[in-house]
Amino acid sequence: MKYLYILLLSCLMHTAWAQNKLSAESRVSLVTIAPGTELYSFFGHTLIRVYDPATGLDRAYSYGTFDFQTENFYWKFLKGTLPYSLSYNNMSDVLNYYSQYENRTLREQVLALNEDQKNQIFQALEKNYLPENRYYQYKFFYDNCATRIRDIFEQAAPGAYPWATMSRLEGLSYRDWMNRYLPSTAWVTFGMNLALGLPSDVTANASQSCYLPDNLEIATAQAMLNKQKLVEASFTLFEAQSNPSGSFDLLGPIPVLLAISLVLVFLSLRFSHKKGLLYGLDIVLFFIYGLLGILIFFLATATDHEVMSNNVSCFILWPINFPLVFWFAKNHRDGFWLKYVRIAFIVAFIASLISGYLFYGLFIIALPLLVRLFFLSRFYSK
Repeated sequence: MKYLYILLLSCLMHTAWAQNKLSAESRVSLVTIAPGTELYSFFGHTLIRVYDPATGLDRAYSYGTFDFQTENFYWKFLKGTLPYSLSYNNMSDVLNYYSQYENRTLREQVLALNEDQKNQIFQALEKNYLPENRYYQYKFFYDNCATRIRDIFEQAAPGAYPWATMSRLEGLSYRDWMNRYLPSTAWVTFGMNLALGLPSDVTANASQSCYLPDNLEIATAQAMLNKQKLVEASFTLFEAQSNPSGSFDLLGPIPVLLAISLVLVFLSLRFSHKKGLLYGLDIVLFFIYGLLGILIFFLATATDHEVMSNNVSCFILWPINFPLVFWFAKNHRDGFWLKYVRIAFIVAFIASLISGYLFYGLFIIALPLLVRLFFLSRFYSK
């Protein structure tokens, strides 16, 4: 009886959804929200607005919703299994939130679609909003709030996006596009690049670059439908007040890591005869880098984050260096441990050059580690 009730309820919901139709006066728009100042908002956001004056409908659909109350939230976030979902709100509430609370610019592009195409998009959104369909496994580069909307538009207007001619959206890797939206000298930028593996360095084509809301907006502005622009009107819903640009951060990764590296060079030269001091220093240094290496290795091998796999940084932050430091830091003149340290230095140096080519900050992260491995290897005494 319970299953019969569920089946009946599902049929009723489906019937109600199927009968829900937009009028000829309705319009469908792409709404692009500018990047914000918090990490989760650095890359902007995108929505589909469905407006129908005949029924008073004015919804903003978003594929970027998640719930902090999800069981084991942080573990699922770390593992890449946190479910995201489609949600909608009244457009007036969305506009009020982003303008009054986050001070972020909102731009709207009204699409020149016929009634069937508008209803196709609306029905797709309503179908996706059903409880059994609304949740999905979020992928930052491949399946996010912008790519899902891109796919819906392409299904409703096949061939409208001339991807092959959009040279402005080509030529950069996923990582390069990401870094355009991150503060160049911030810890979060260094950390995110450290966690990314080689899949993030694949060159994205024009369609793939639309994982970023701004790029989807650009592509939509260039799209053509029946030899006419896909966008029939575009305007700014809210213009944010400009925020003052940040000053140079003395506690940022560049000054801190360079200072640590210089101090390590000085101590390694000045106190080479005081083995106890340098031994304790090595324990602390390799402990910190070892924990970081374990985290990066975990992200690369034991999570669903495909873009973190094949991470060259694992060879810089070699995880086993931490437990082994108790032996190689004390016995680095011993034949076996001397060979180990030299091999570790060469591998870390080559990996840091490769990683630094992909993002300069990764070489800077490696510097303190390279300094101590270099002195432990006794290359300087030759």
